[in-house]
Amino acid sequence: MIGVFSLTSGHICRVISAFHEHQDIPFLVSWVMILLAPSFLAAACYTAFSRVVWFSCPTYALNFKTLWCFPRWITPTFVIFDLFSFLIQLVGASQISMHYDRDKSSDRTIESAEVKALPGRIILVLGLILQMMCFVSFSIISCRYFYISRNWRAFDLGDMKLWRKLSYTINLSSIIIALRAIYRTMEIPHDKDYGLKYLQHHEWCFWVFDAAPIMLVLIVFAIWHPGHYLPRSYTGLALDKGRAMKEKDEISSMNAGIPQDNELRQFKPEDFQQGSAASRV
Repeated sequence: MIGVFSLTSGHICRVISAFHEHQDIPFLVSWVMILLAPSFLAAACYTAFSRVVWFSCPTYALNFKTLWCFPRWITPTFVIFDLFSFLIQLVGASQISMHYDRDKSSDRTIESAEVKALPGRIILVLGLILQMMCFVSFSIISCRYFYISRNWRAFDLGDMKLWRKLSYTINLSSIIIALRAIYRTMEIPHDKDYGLKYLQHHEWCFWVFDAAPIMLVLIVFAIWHPGHYLPRSYTGLALDKGRAMKEKDEISSMNAGIPQDNELRQFKPEDFQQGSAASRV
C-alpha cells in the first residue's frame, strides 16, 4: 500500500510538472517517489516468499544449503539490503535536488548545476546497482526454490498445491522489478557524454520500461493475492515460526500414509454400473 501511494503521488506530481515546467518541487517529488516506490513492492515479494517457504518446505530442508539463504532471516535479509540501497538512493537524490532546488546563486547555470550534482548522481547510481543486485539475487533464489520444491509433494499440506500458483506471482513480480531496476540504472546517468541519453530524451521509454512493468506487478498481486493461497495464520504482520512448524508437522503426519503421486480419478457412470454388478456376484 505504501508503494501504491508513492506511485500515485509520483505520477500526480509528474502531471503537475508537465504543465508547470519551471517549478522544481513537483518534478523532484515525482522523480523521487517513482524512483523509490518499487522498493516497497519488492518487500511484498520478500515477505510472501518467506511465508511460502515456511508453509511448504519440509522441516529437514529449512537450512542455508537447501534454500541458499537463512530461513529465519529471509525477509529481514532482503529488506535490510533493499533498505540500505534505498537510503543510498535517497542520499544521492537529495544531493542532486540540493543543487537544482536550493542553489539560489545568481551565477547558477544548467552546466554548473550538473557539475555540482555529479557526486549525488554517482551515489544514486551506486544505490541503484545495489538494489538491482538485491532484486536479481532474490529472483534467482526464489525461482530455484520453486523448482526444487516439486520434489516435496508430500508436504503440500493438503492445500491442493494452491501455494504453487502464488509462486508464479512472486517469481514474475521479482523478475519484472529486477528488469525495471536495470532500466533505471542505465537511465539515470544520462547527461553530457556518459550514460544512455536516448532513454532520458524519449518519453515512451519511461512508460514502457518503468511505468508499465510496475503497473503489471500491481495487477499480478491484485489477481493472485497471497492471502488467497496461504492460511490465515501465515498472512499476519508477523509469522509465529514455531507455531507454523508445529502445524506443518501435524498435517504432514496425518498425510504420511497418502501416496505422493495419487491423482483424482474421473469416474464415469459405467464405472459405478460395473461396480454394482461385481458386488452382486
